[in-house]
Amino acid sequence: MIPEELLDKIRLIAPGTKLRKALDDIIRANFGALIFFTDDISKHKDIIQGGFELNTPFSPEKLYELSKMDGAIVVNEDITKILYANVHLVPDASISTTETGTRHRTAERVAKQTGKMVIAVSRRRNIITLYYKNYKYVVNETSFLIIRVNQAISTLEKYRVNFDRFLSGLDAMELENRVTLQDVMRVVEKGLMILKIHEELKPYLIEIGDEGRLAIMQVNELIEDVDDIVELLIMDYANEEIDERTAQDIIEKFIKEKEISQISIARAMRYDVQQTSQLSDITLSARGYRILKYVAKIPLNVSYNVVRAFKNIEAISRASLDQLKSVEGIGDKRARAISEGISSLRYRKAQVTE
Repeated sequence: MIPEELLDKIRLIAPGTKLRKALDDIIRANFGALIFFTDDISKHKDIIQGGFELNTPFSPEKLYELSKMDGAIVVNEDITKILYANVHLVPDASISTTETGTRHRTAERVAKQTGKMVIAVSRRRNIITLYYKNYKYVVNETSFLIIRVNQAISTLEKYRVNFDRFLSGLDAMELENRVTLQDVMRVVEKGLMILKIHEELKPYLIEIGDEGRLAIMQVNELIEDVDDIVELLIMDYANEEIDERTAQDIIEKFIKEKEISQISIARAMRYDVQQTSQLSDITLSARGYRILKYVAKIPLNVSYNVVRAFKNIEAISRASLDQLKSVEGIGDKRARAISEGISSLRYRKAQVTE
């Protein structure tokens, strides 16, 4: 997972920004560049040597012209002013670097030493590299980004179709109290894969900038509610009662994993299983968090009270209005919403079956 602070820096160089226009112009002219972003020059006097002060409003044209000189350019962090040009950056030589070229070695060391963003444009390879703290990000060509995003969207669409299909089947089984652990794992696995693909796609969507507005809208539609549904499913079916924070921790764990399997998900949900065949042997009853939220529109803090009182969705569905109203946070309106919502869900599923 790319940290949010690095994603914020990638946004600054997305197509459509003034900074990206300048960088593209520098590459097209076959120039190189070293750009250091800081608001307080006085803190970095030991690194910045020589050059001349400008303190002029930023424009792509100015940055392009200044890149014709050999030295580095200093720009403020909100990219509204060019502070210095033709400066010599002298970072601590003892700071480790994996780079070989002089410009990129300097950029990486300055970023590590100052904790600020530094951009290096390679004259020979026509590549933009962003350094920030200990992070390094090589900027991709727009054509590559468009291909990568389109491939990911196609994959997301397939996973979303299967996710919705398995989820619909789970709705019917929950009310009939015939859910197995394998039924749950199918849905959760597909949901986690959707979230994982989106996480991997996120830097590309940010980097593509204005060129990817339609793609971003499409991706947002494909991932809508998936995180929330998966979280509620984990809370509904974990072998032990867990809260939303614990469920979210499980989700985040699997988004970072290279591989996602039904067995590993089941173990994370505290089931003692060793092989996939065991999943179909374990029958479960949903606690009811997901149906309470999506069918009856009950907020999660109140749903905790309902689940605590009735234990599972089967008992909730059999409860009378008076029994429901005895739960803290459930008045007449919410009690009817629960009862009528579950009845309506049963009716819709019966219609589909017929």
